[in-house]
Amino acid sequence: MPPPARSLTAGRRLGAQPPQDVRQTCALMFVAAPVLALAAVRAGLLLHQGAPSMVVVDLWLLLVAGSLAAVATAGPALPVLRAVYTLWRCAQAGAVLALGASVGTLYMAAQLADTLLLGAGVAGALLSIMVNIALWSTGVIAWCDVEDPPRPYGEA
Repeated sequence: MPPPARSLTAGRRLGAQPPQDVRQTCALMFVAAPVLALAAVRAGLLLHQGAPSMVVVDLWLLLVAGSLAAVATAGPALPVLRAVYTLWRCAQAGAVLALGASVGTLYMAAQLADTLLLGAGVAGALLSIMVNIALWSTGVIAWCDVEDPPRPYGEA
């Protein structure tokens, strides 16, 4: 009889202490979420104040994308800490979404000449770039990868 299948959301390294770069990546994901949400809040405030009709649809898209990016960045942070493979892949997708939302924020800030939106866009872009680098190129890969056991960086 074959062994039962493991859950896609079950932790892979229960009881093991995650490496420091994994803990830092999760903390960075939690820091990036409110900054991304700030862009969504600012877009909502601009809509509430009466934005020009030519940018209303773009502001709504920014509001939705910024909110989704904030949730997609902070939501999978703890599962990444527990080495959950599927949610780590979701975190990577959320980090790419966050980068896209930040670029959209910068574009809207340039169109509207809004300093607060520009600040949220720059901070969101910098944090999104750092989260992407952390999720795609550090020991997080070795921690969350279920096929290969963690190995030193020098080995291929």
